[in-house]
Amino acid sequence: MWMNLLLTLLVIPLALVNLIGPLLVLRTQKIPARVRFSSVDNTRFMAERDTRFKQLDQEVRELDFDHLGSSALQNNQTTSYFSLYAHPSEQAAAMLVTMASGSKKVTYAEFAQLYADGTLLDVNNAPVLPSYPRMDCKRGVRLPAVNELKVLLNTLQALRGLLPNSAPAIPYPSDQGFKPIEDFIARESDELARLGYCHAEIDDNGRRALTLKGALLLTWKNAIPGKLILALMEQRSTRSLLTGSHP
Repeated sequence: MWMNLLLTLLVIPLALVNLIGPLLVLRTQKIPARVRFSSVDNTRFMAERDTRFKQLDQEVRELDFDHLGSSALQNNQTTSYFSLYAHPSEQAAAMLVTMASGSKKVTYAEFAQLYADGTLLDVNNAPVLPSYPRMDCKRGVRLPAVNELKVLLNTLQALRGLLPNSAPAIPYPSDQGFKPIEDFIARESDELARLGYCHAEIDDNGRRALTLKGALLLTWKNAIPGKLILALMEQRSTRSLLTGSHP
C-alpha cells in the first residue's frame, strides 16, 4: 500500500509537468528568428560578469583568440550574455555564454567552425541539453565534463577532419563582427519552422511562436524522463563521433 502511494506521489507531478508544461510553454515562449546584436562596452561588460566568465575569457585569450565584441540577448525569461572571439590563423571562432533565468545561471564555452555553405560545426561544454533538435545546418558535440578549453578546441579540430562536409571550412570573418551569428540564427529558425517546431510568421520583435509540436518536444527535452533518455542518446552519439564510428 505504501509503495503504491509513493509511486502515485512520484508519478503525478511528472505527469503534470509533461502534460501541462507544454501548454504553458506554448503560451509564454517564443524563439529568436531575426536578431541584431549591438556591441557593448567591454570594460563594463566584463566588470558585470562573474569569476567563472572572467576566467574563461582569460583562457580563450591565452589560446591566441582575439576578442571581437560582447553583447546580450533577451528572450522571454532568459537573458544570454556572450563574448565572441576569432583566431588570427586558426579557422575557429569561440564564444563564452552565460544564460541567466531568475536565480539560475549557467556559463559555458563553445568553439565553432563555419563552412562555405553556411553550415556550422560546434563543440561546447554546456551543462544542459540543447533546446533545439539536430538539424542539417548544424552539427554539435556537447562535452559537459570537459573544463579545459584546449581540449574543446582540439576536439573541434579533430571532428573537422573526421566529419564529411561537401563545403570547405572557412575562417570566421572577423571584420563582420556578429553578422555571421545573426545569419545563422535566422537560418536555424527557418529550419525549425520547416520542421514544424514554430510558425513561419515573425513578430515585430523578430521572434516566432512555437507550434504545439515544438512546445511538446522542448518541454519533454527538459523534463524527466525525457531529458534522461535524450542525455543517454546524446552520449552514445558523441562517443560514436569521437571514435570515428559514425555512419
